[in-house]
Amino acid sequence: MIRNQWKPYSELKSIQDRKLKRIIRHAYAHVPFYKELFDAASLRPEDISCAEDLSRIPVTTKKQIQESPEGILTSRVHSLSKCVQVTTSGSSGTPLRLFYEKSDFSRLNMNWIRPLLAHGVKPWHKKMEITGPHNISAAKSWYNYLGLWKTRAVSVFKNPGEWLELMISCRPDFLYGYSGSLKLLAQYIQKSKSPPPIPRFVFGVSDLVDQECRDLIETVFGKKLIDLYGSAEAGCIAWQCPLCRGYHINMDTVVVEFLEERAPALGKGMGRILVTNLHSYAMPVIRYDLEDIGSASNEKNVCGRELPLMKVIEGRDDSFVVLPSGNMLSPMFFFGIMKPIRGISRWRIHQDSEGRISVLIVPSPEFSPKTISSLQHRIRAHIEEDIRLEIQTVDHLAPDPSGKVRAVVSKMHAS
Repeated sequence: MIRNQWKPYSELKSIQDRKLKRIIRHAYAHVPFYKELFDAASLRPEDISCAEDLSRIPVTTKKQIQESPEGILTSRVHSLSKCVQVTTSGSSGTPLRLFYEKSDFSRLNMNWIRPLLAHGVKPWHKKMEITGPHNISAAKSWYNYLGLWKTRAVSVFKNPGEWLELMISCRPDFLYGYSGSLKLLAQYIQKSKSPPPIPRFVFGVSDLVDQECRDLIETVFGKKLIDLYGSAEAGCIAWQCPLCRGYHINMDTVVVEFLEERAPALGKGMGRILVTNLHSYAMPVIRYDLEDIGSASNEKNVCGRELPLMKVIEGRDDSFVVLPSGNMLSPMFFFGIMKPIRGISRWRIHQDSEGRISVLIVPSPEFSPKTISSLQHRIRAHIEEDIRLEIQTVDHLAPDPSGKVRAVVSKMHAS
């Protein structure tokens, strides 16, 4: 996998297409869900010979997976009791249960390591990870006993004070965790005025990273925030390059598509992210809608890697606020709205019906009645449509059931 990133694009494309044909043949032959899907679309496995042919296959949604019996989603030639079981965070609803062959699971784990190595992390460096409890294991892996990839993990449901205590005690070489949690840790450190041990690297995963979040983390820790994009359904999908502008797509393990027609109000180039996991034989993932928004990039690779680039992730589909006209507002819109308003410590935008937006704010010491009026005026000035706006002060903002801290949550999904 280290060698693959330096191969010519033509060779990478050949690797991707070869793996794609193999997983398609397997899914059709051994997974009832995909045989039925193909038959309904009058498709045969031989109709899919390259990534460009994937558009002929109907999209698979999270709802379809959730509503389908496990027996038709998994391979009939795999013993699930011998597979690795992975559960998604459930940040957008009900968690999904996934099954991987041990060899596939190992390969996908290696794909998370590739960007670490690209940025200079060494196998003997110590990692501190802030993550969901479902990702924390008490057992050590064999390589931990050799002093490699040593990790101290802490739950996102602990408080920032406990995160800092662990950081001080273990003095990690690199910090790794949900970007929203890293932001909370940075805020806590700023308020406590207790200088933390400075890690060599800071990696963020799972959350949308706005510029304010990035600036805060980089200021407090004195290191660039390196964003990794992935999911339980596909492993590490893309990662920020040390030299290129954008995220390298791991095209030797996944196929990524940006489907504009499933998000027409976002503008040309932006689309719902579909992923096909090329190493998911126990439970195939083919043209799966991650409910995230992104776009391909035309930027030139300058690092020597020919893994293609994608642009900055715009955020989850359910982080886009839908206006009465059908137009959508990116989470980035609200980050820009909130940034100059004084008196707000934390905030969350919530939409549960068309034309209605709720704003929850945790006041800071600078809060005053003017804070509310300034916020109302700024939102009204930038949203010209007729909406019902409600602003409420709260003592704290609870994380999602997954432990992630999301700033914009909308129940009005794009279609």
